[in-house]
Amino acid sequence: MAETFSLSELIIPGTYIDVRAEGLIGVGGLSTGNIGIVGTAQKLDENGDPVEITGETFILSDYATAQETFGRYDALSAGTLNLTRAAELLYRNGARTVFARALDPNNASAGDFTSAFDELVKDNVNILVAPQLSTADALDVLTPVLESAENNGRDVIAVVGSDATDVSDIKDQVVSNDRLILAAPAIVTSETVIENGRTVSRDVTLSGGYTAAAAAGLLSTLPPEDSPTNKVLAGVKDLAQRFSYGQVKNLIGGGVLVLERRQGVRVVRGITTEMVDNGPFRQITTRRITDFAKAGIRQASNPFIGRLNNQRVRAALQAAIEGFLTTMVADEALIGYSVEVTATRQDEINGRAIVNAVIQPTFSIDFVAVTLVLQ
Repeated sequence: MAETFSLSELIIPGTYIDVRAEGLIGVGGLSTGNIGIVGTAQKLDENGDPVEITGETFILSDYATAQETFGRYDALSAGTLNLTRAAELLYRNGARTVFARALDPNNASAGDFTSAFDELVKDNVNILVAPQLSTADALDVLTPVLESAENNGRDVIAVVGSDATDVSDIKDQVVSNDRLILAAPAIVTSETVIENGRTVSRDVTLSGGYTAAAAAGLLSTLPPEDSPTNKVLAGVKDLAQRFSYGQVKNLIGGGVLVLERRQGVRVVRGITTEMVDNGPFRQITTRRITDFAKAGIRQASNPFIGRLNNQRVRAALQAAIEGFLTTMVADEALIGYSVEVTATRQDEINGRAIVNAVIQPTFSIDFVAVTLVLQ
C-alpha cells in the first residue's frame, strides 16, 4: 500500500499507514571552495590539429587534468594560451575543484567572457576569477555576473587582481562591493614551457590578474570562518613590488587585499572592497559565513516546498534549519543563532511559511593589542 492516504477514500477494510518523514529531512554537504575560471586555451591532437574545447564546462581536480584537457600554456612572451597557466597557479595555491571554460585565443571578446561566466554560475561554484583580463575588463565582466547570480539565489564572490603599480592608481580601481576582492601587487612565479623541443623552466613576473588566481586558490582551501589574513601563498615565489608600511595601510583602508613578503608571501588582511566604505561585509569571512548559512537554509528548506503548511511540518522545517546552524556553531562559524518558523492564516492561504533567522557570525582576529605592565 502507498505510504499516504486520505480518510475519505477508505473503502476496503485493512490497515492503512501514513508515513510522515519530514522530521528526517536535513542538510547534506555544501561546497565552499569551488572555483570558476574562464580563459583562452588551445589543445592540439597528435596530428597538430585543434581539438574543440570551447562551449563546454570542464570539471578539473588537479593541474595534470587541466593540461590534458586544455593543453599546455605558451611562453609569457606570447601570452595567448592563458587558461592552463592560471590553473597552474590555482593548484599551486591549494585549489581542489575547478570549473573551467575555454575561449578561442584568436577571438575572445569581453562578451565571450561574460557569456562563459553566466554559464559557470549555473554550476556549483563559489569563487570566480578571470586572470588574463585587465582589471577594468574583469570588473566590467564580473560585477554584473555577481549581481545576477545573487538575484538568482547563487551566492558567489570574485577575486580580481590590480594591474596598476602606483598606490593611488590601485585605489582608484576599487569598486565597493561586498562580493568583490581586489588583490595587489603583481607576483613572481615560475613557468615551464616547451621551446625548440626542450622543456624550459624560468621565473616570470605575472600581471596582477594572476595575483587573483593565487589568492583564489588560497581562499578555496579555507572553510568560511577561516580568514586568509596572515596566510602564506605557497605557490608564489615573490612579489613584483613591495609596499612600505604607510602604503600598505593606505591600500587596506582603500579596500585592497595586499600581499607582503614576510617569511614567504602572505596576505596582510583578508578584506573585500567594501572595506573602503567600512561596510558590514568588509571581512571576507563575514561574507563567506553568511553565504554558507544562506546555502544551508535553502538546502534545508527546499524539500519542504509542496508539503503541508501546518504546525507539524513547520516544526520539522525549523528543526532542519536549526540542525544545520548548530553545525555552524560547532565549527565556530557562528557564536549563536535563533530561528522561528511561523505562518498566519493568511500566510497559509498564500502558501507561505515565514522563517525568521538571526545569526551571529564569528569574526577573525586582525589585531592583537598588548599592554605590558612593568614591575
